[in-house]
Amino acid sequence: MVGYRSKWVFATSIIAVSLTLSGVAIATGPTGSVVSEVLGAGATDGKFEFRAKPGTNTVVASFTFGPNSSTGWHTHPGRTLVTVKSGTFTVYHAEDCAPLVYEPGDAFVELPTTVHVGRNETTESVELGVVFFKVPIDGSPRIDQPQPENCDVT
Repeated sequence: MVGYRSKWVFATSIIAVSLTLSGVAIATGPTGSVVSEVLGAGATDGKFEFRAKPGTNTVVASFTFGPNSSTGWHTHPGRTLVTVKSGTFTVYHAEDCAPLVYEPGDAFVELPTTVHVGRNETTESVELGVVFFKVPIDGSPRIDQPQPENCDVT
């Protein structure tokens, strides 16, 4: 047992000296004035991949929806990650018009081909944190779409 411990201490010492001599820095905290604000945090059961495409923007935004408000029907140029910070947000997709209800701590992804509308159907405000991928330079993260014939939600 003593031999094993001696070898472990020796190996650990060698690694520590090597890191010190090679110039590997130990992480430090921020300095000066640094302010961070969480726009939203959420979890999802889905697995999604996101990639930033050269020549496009990745846009990070916060949204506040007043009582009984709507995004209108639209799509996005790339995948969109949404986190619900507060309130209850309901999303309808054109293909089935079924309500998907998201609450604080939820996250969801909208694919670029999905025509949808997001609504605050409550009397309280809703706060979202949103990341839009593959937005054209000088373009919009939102593409307006017509009202689907099979869904009377606006």
